[in-house]
Amino acid sequence: MAQTKLVAVKDLSLDLGNFRTVKQPDERSAIDAMISTSPDRFWALTESLLDDGYLPTESVIVLRDGARRLTVKEGNRRVAALKLVHKIHPLSGLDVPDEIANRIKAVTISWRRENSSVPCTVYDVGDAETVDRIVTLAHGKGEKAGRDQWNAVARARHNRDINGATESALDLLEKYLQHGKNLTPSQKARWSGAFPLSVLAEAMKRLAPRLGFASATVMAGHYPNVTHRGALESIVHDIGLEQLGFDRIRDKAADFAVAYGLPAVKTTGGAAKTKGGAQGAGAKTGATKGAAAAATRRKQAAANKAIATGDPRAVKRLFQDFAPRGKKRDKLVALRDEIVTLDLRRTPLAYCFVVRSMFELSAKAYCADHVATGGPSATKATGEDRKLVDVLRDITNHLTKNKTDKTKLKELHGAITELAKTDGILSVTSMNQLVHNPRFSIAPSDLAVVVANIFPLLEEMSS
Repeated sequence: MAQTKLVAVKDLSLDLGNFRTVKQPDERSAIDAMISTSPDRFWALTESLLDDGYLPTESVIVLRDGARRLTVKEGNRRVAALKLVHKIHPLSGLDVPDEIANRIKAVTISWRRENSSVPCTVYDVGDAETVDRIVTLAHGKGEKAGRDQWNAVARARHNRDINGATESALDLLEKYLQHGKNLTPSQKARWSGAFPLSVLAEAMKRLAPRLGFASATVMAGHYPNVTHRGALESIVHDIGLEQLGFDRIRDKAADFAVAYGLPAVKTTGGAAKTKGGAQGAGAKTGATKGAAAAATRRKQAAANKAIATGDPRAVKRLFQDFAPRGKKRDKLVALRDEIVTLDLRRTPLAYCFVVRSMFELSAKAYCADHVATGGPSATKATGEDRKLVDVLRDITNHLTKNKTDKTKLKELHGAITELAKTDGILSVTSMNQLVHNPRFSIAPSDLAVVVANIFPLLEEMSS
């Protein structure tokens, strides 16, 4: 029989197996995963709690395992937000919007006292099936501060872990997040809770026989010990970036996998002779197949053509995958969302303005992150802002450990060289001219190449 009672927030344990993310090792990691997967919802909920306190009508569903452990099964985001506000878990290291961080610092003693406990409906471990039915039905609200509706990953995880169903795409995704060699930490965090699983499932059906497996399920079970592992990981990566979708995968006239280094599917065809030696219907069929094969090759070449570094689409991909992390970067995220909507060729000036702003904000945030440990400063002793190019040079030296980290130095050499040029089209000098000089302008012809050159430094400052 369930009990409804007030339980102290500090006595509640977050569910480390929350279906929205992969299983987490501890509460701190679980909170970080919740924020990474859906930051707008998490902070909207936190702000709602700071505004109105915890509503007594919103009961947390808890499963009691033994005499002490009380695991939250429904209400993890609410409890996680409260644990941050009550400083049960520190804000340091989390990507907290400045406004929220300031409001948490200003929380009154009375607010803390009134919201130290929350109403909970506590079930014994024997009622786990009942709890699961409740949780499954609880995710229908669409408001940001309401219950967050499960996405495809969460539904698949629940279907596999609770219903015992086969979810091959999820199995491969989770193993890829653990073993993949071509993804960043931010991608791991984001894709563990949000990924185009249906697209991956469609690709797996076509890839399994080509990799020597009887089914997608068997292929997922063998990964990462598969032939053409690099090609498979590149395909999964591009699906996550939404650069590979149903249209290319299902295109019968163009083999999408060839572009990733997988051998083409062999086809047979040719002219056949009739008994009288003349070419009959078989010859026509062979000619038709030959023409179709040629058309297929031409379509494959067009569909699988790599995008050059100087192509604006390549630059757009860079920003689509750009995931700033750390404090004082909420505006940087907003600029990232804005720049991916701009057409570099049609709006080069607007593009440059946004890039300039992103570098300025990233540099200041990086300095703030490292000032306590002897890192570079964005301001002079008088409190005035230093020249951005000087700050970027110092940041590059800091990132490369005064040029002793040769690998990092190679990665950032092109970026700081381009930005430090006095006459480069996207140098700090030119960007300043773009802002202040009424006659200075930029043509879009070389812009994509230069943006690609300087992007590595922007990414390093916010990783």
